[in-house]
Amino acid sequence: MIASTVFSVIFLLVIITKTSSMDLAGAKKVLIKPLYDVPHVENQNSVPKITVSIYYGSLCSDSVNLFKNQIGPSLVKFQKYVNFDFVPFGNADKKLFEGKWFFKCQNGLTECMKNKWQACSIHVLPSKLQILANYLVCYMSSTSEVHSGYQCTRNMGLYDEYYGKIKKCFMNREFSDSLMVQYCNRTQSVLPRSASIPSIVINGVYNEIEQAEAKNNLENVICKYLHHKPAEIC
Repeated sequence: MIASTVFSVIFLLVIITKTSSMDLAGAKKVLIKPLYDVPHVENQNSVPKITVSIYYGSLCSDSVNLFKNQIGPSLVKFQKYVNFDFVPFGNADKKLFEGKWFFKCQNGLTECMKNKWQACSIHVLPSKLQILANYLVCYMSSTSEVHSGYQCTRNMGLYDEYYGKIKKCFMNREFSDSLMVQYCNRTQSVLPRSASIPSIVINGVYNEIEQAEAKNNLENVICKYLHHKPAEIC
């Protein structure tokens, strides 16, 4: 009887160990969207597209104004000519402590959490047809402190397909932290220390002289970079 019980326990432990190993192996295969210091330029209908990268913080008032007053109105107008690329880290920093990442944001813990939610949204939502860009404009324009992600997926008809995936990414600390580390490294490698948040980078190259104009008249700066300026826009 005792030998039978011991055998059963050992057999159970073997199954648990194998299952854990399979889970771990599966977790390691999770792919993260690549982040590019110099994003590639796509073509659509033979029209060369430029990449406009937005480096921002979720609770930075200047970042919020940029999304509401500049990026939002530009999305439809420049859809054929611009890839909008988003880097939600802002004036933050990271620190590794006992094997875990901790982040310190300019506007506190809530900003860190909202940055991370947006990082997961970028990972999950498709960038085609400006779905991601429109979602982030909605998120940044929302006055809700907590439920912006839920409300925007509902308003845009994205809830059933995407909300659960974004939340799963967000709740997986190891995975969502890895996204934030990438955004931190990218922010610190592309922007000079003197750069303010938000910063706007065209085709991966930071231009300090253009920052004020880009924040106040983004469309005018975009037009400067378009190879063939459409008369109806520029």
